[in-house]
Formats: sequence, C-alpha cells, structure tokens
Amino acid sequence: MVKTKKIIGFILAIIATIGVCCLTACKKDEAKNADPKTTYSFAISKTEMTLESWQSEKLECRYGDKKIVFSSSDDNIATVAADGTVTAVNAGVAYITAKADGVEGAEKMCKVTVVKYEYRVEIDRDTTITAIKGASLDFVATVYRGGEKSNLTVKFTVTPTAATIIDKNTARVTFSATGEYTVKAEYAGVYAVVTVKVTDSIA
Repeated sequence: MVKTKKIIGFILAIIATIGVCCLTACKKDEAKNADPKTTYSFAISKTEMTLESWQSEKLECRYGDKKIVFSSSDDNIATVAADGTVTAVNAGVAYITAKADGVEGAEKMCKVTVVKYEYRVEIDRDTTITAIKGASLDFVATVYRGGEKSNLTVKFTVTPTAATIIDKNTARVTFSATGEYTVKAEYAGVYAVVTVKVTDSIA
C-alpha cells in the first residue's frame, strides 16, 4: 500500500512538472506571437519637409527592431533610398511612406514639397577688365534667388591661379603674371564670370 502511494505521488509530481513546463512554453509563444503594434511605437523624424529640386534630406524612422521599407508616391518629384534619404527631383508634392517590414498597418508618411527657384549670380565688376601685373583685386559676388537678393554662399574658382577668400562671397585675387585670367563665382550650377586681362602696364 505504501509502495503504491509512493508510485502515485511520483506520477503526480511528474504531471505537475510537465504542466509547469507547458505553461511556461505557452507564455513564451504568446509573447513571441504578440501583436508588435502593442509593443513598439513608430518614430519618424519628419511628417513633412520642403526641398529644392537638387537637395536631399534623410528621414530617420524606427519601429522596434523591424526593418523599415521606404517608397515614394511619385519618383518624378521625389525619390527615396533604402536608408530613408529623400532626393528632390522636380517641383511638386510627393508622399514618402515608411513601413515596418512584415507588420500590417505599421506605417508613417512624410509629405515632401519640392520647390524650384530661379537663381542668378552677379559679380560687382564688368565682364571684362584690365589689371596690372602684381595687382590684387577683390571680387564680390551676390546670389539672387527668385529675383531676390540672398545670403547664399558662392564657390569661387580662378583660372589659371587661385583666390583668397576674404569672406563667404568676397574673393581676392593677386595677378602675378601677365595673361588672361577667368574669375568665376558659382551657385547651384549658375555662375557669373569676369575675364581679367593682365598686362605689364596700362597705357
């Protein structure tokens, strides 16, 4: 009788152990299969942005550890790379969608407005000037955006020598030899040019 009770007790202990293990496994499966929307929140750096037709900006998105898949409503207006970098193409409005891979309904959207300005660059000198060898001249450039004066910075290049930048839009050029020089101020593919003819003396 005592032996029978021990056997029964042993069997009950095994059943209890199995039950605990099954319960733990079930809880793990429930956690694994839980709806990720109840676990994560979707973070996106911007819900709208304005870019010029040659600019790019990166969207930062996060949804737990899920991969984010990006797409554009119109690639002719704005494209988006796999890492979230948005590049403006043509004037208009496009919508960039960021989706959490494999999670239905987990997505965010960013409205992208692409604008296109007309630019003009001017240098405060005539298009052709004459200078004496050894002279140093300053060239001041101005960028006009949409017909209005701006504070945008130009890039100066001088051929066949170099310029010293005095401030962001002023370049000083020393003409150390006779010949013809080209001073160019450029912004966004638009530029102004001054041709400098350097001589030993000016008659």
